[in-house]
Amino acid sequence: MNSDIDERLACVIDYIGANLHEPPDYRRLARLANFSYSQFFREFKRRTGRSPQKYIEQQRIDYAKRLLATNRLSVKEIAFQAGFNNQLYFSRRFQKATGMSPSQYRASCLTDPERALHPYSYYMGISTSERVYGSYA
Repeated sequence: MNSDIDERLACVIDYIGANLHEPPDYRRLARLANFSYSQFFREFKRRTGRSPQKYIEQQRIDYAKRLLATNRLSVKEIAFQAGFNNQLYFSRRFQKATGMSPSQYRASCLTDPERALHPYSYYMGISTSERVYGSYA
């Protein structure tokens, strides 16, 4: 049964990824997974660790990051493509999620063009530093 639930939620996750620009219709997502509305929210959060709303917002922010790093669209155009109807709201949510404004994020990608290619070294807190071997005595 767990694999059946995982398969149904995978279908929903694929649907979300393909339709980030649309407003979320949670009833449609529940029907897609063949769950009741409340069962869908419960199972989604249990399996992903986030509510569907938070999951969709994170996917939209991640998509916006990719667009900011690789595109020359305006921040307003990127906000709309990522599914945010209001640029100011997008900027606030982006800054809360990343710690920098969309414009600052784009500027940081321009100064380090490989940033978009190595997301884990930047976004997961993994960093490299020079190692010093020896004694401090």
